[in-house]
Amino acid sequence: MIMLAGRAHAISLAGDSTGWGAMAVVRTQLQSIAEEAADSAKVDVQRRVAIVVDGDGPKSAAENAFIEAMQKRNVASIVMDSSLSHQILHVFLLHGETTERAINEKFSLRCTRTALEVKTLNGAEREVRMLGTFMRETTDTVNVRSTGILPADQKKDDQGLLQRMLTPFIVVGGAIVIVYLFFTVRS
Repeated sequence: MIMLAGRAHAISLAGDSTGWGAMAVVRTQLQSIAEEAADSAKVDVQRRVAIVVDGDGPKSAAENAFIEAMQKRNVASIVMDSSLSHQILHVFLLHGETTERAINEKFSLRCTRTALEVKTLNGAEREVRMLGTFMRETTDTVNVRSTGILPADQKKDDQGLLQRMLTPFIVVGGAIVIVYLFFTVRS
């Protein structure tokens, strides 16, 4: 598991010890990335900055994280329309995923990953400066009953059981249809 910039890797035990759902974890990851990217963006705080978010994922949460990070740095004005500013912070959502794997019947291991690519475009010529790809991964232990999601291992067993029960009925039913059609067509 990769953790960038020395961020804490959280493994907690109990129901979801923080009381947070997966979206709260994603928001925390986005805020962490926004803080790091804002530090390396080197924007002129006296001028207007446009924030543009593209890609698949929680665009609104990413926008809010970057707006908050810029406000903490006392940026004069933040806009969402890139045509209104000569300083653009462009964020592309590369990857966002939450997976769960059963530990036992009570707990599952939840892994939440977020990856963004961030660049700045400055001046009328839109000079591009790549800030980099930022990734966060958080792993914690959650109560299976509280999530309402069956762990991946349990889903596979349930599908196998359903298949084992239906297969004989399908085979016998198919044989009966074939015999019936054989005698009906023959006469």
